[in-house]
Amino acid sequence: MNLNIKNCIVIAQKEFADDLWSTRFLLLLSIFTLILFSFSYHNNAENTNFLDMGFVDVAQIIAVFLPLFGITLGFDRIVKEKRNASLNVLLTQPVYRDSIIAGKVLGAMITLILIVFISMIASIGTMILISGVQITSEELNRIFLFAIINYLYLSVFLMLGIFISTISKDSINSLSYGICIWLILCVVFGSFALVISTMFTGQSLLDLGNNEQAMDLNAQLQKLTPVHYYSELVIGHPCMTWGGFSKNDLDSIRGIFDANYTIGQWLKEYITDIIVLISTIITLFIMSFVSFLKQDITN
Repeated sequence: MNLNIKNCIVIAQKEFADDLWSTRFLLLLSIFTLILFSFSYHNNAENTNFLDMGFVDVAQIIAVFLPLFGITLGFDRIVKEKRNASLNVLLTQPVYRDSIIAGKVLGAMITLILIVFISMIASIGTMILISGVQITSEELNRIFLFAIINYLYLSVFLMLGIFISTISKDSINSLSYGICIWLILCVVFGSFALVISTMFTGQSLLDLGNNEQAMDLNAQLQKLTPVHYYSELVIGHPCMTWGGFSKNDLDSIRGIFDANYTIGQWLKEYITDIIVLISTIITLFIMSFVSFLKQDITN
């Protein structure tokens, strides 16, 4: 392995610059900002607590729909270069494959940081100016952590999109695979897990409240999707996918915006979920890295 940090940074800068002036970047930034602002402002007139201003509704939209942002940023990151033969040209320079894949991933991650944090600052800042609601340092810290959680969650799908891009033959296939995986993991997985749970336990879908075995199996199946960990971190219960079902523990912390508990207590309760998201990102990066190094890209 010949990873050159300088070459990696140069490639990352190029990727970031290309993203920054692309229509895709501006579109994703605008949509994310609009979603955050519209849902938060919708509840502004009815609440005086800043943390009650629609963040749970925003989290629902982010959990189900915004993984497409990550996939959109990553689906053609590698395959586009392979199809137009620019990788072959690049490899004629003193640049190795590991520097290329690392630089492309780094550039995409920086772009995603910009999308998440600019949209958060713009939407929340505008909402504060319009509403006149005072925000405390505690609330600001929770919003900052919310932004970090969103970044980690969307990074999972960004890395998933990059991995698909490394193994696909063209951009159309890469995008199609990414959308299919998004539909499975973020849209229908809850219903699928529920059906599987009832089938294996022999219980009716209408009697889930009294079916501990089905609920236990359902809870285990939910852990197979990143939505589970994002949901626990933000709202305190593990299911945001359509048709999903989970039991709510009334004594548990209701996510990052539960002001009845300190941030330290929240972190102690859900540190495992953060570790799982980070581990998933690293695993997908390693899979992309190894796949890219082993590929024949001379054709």
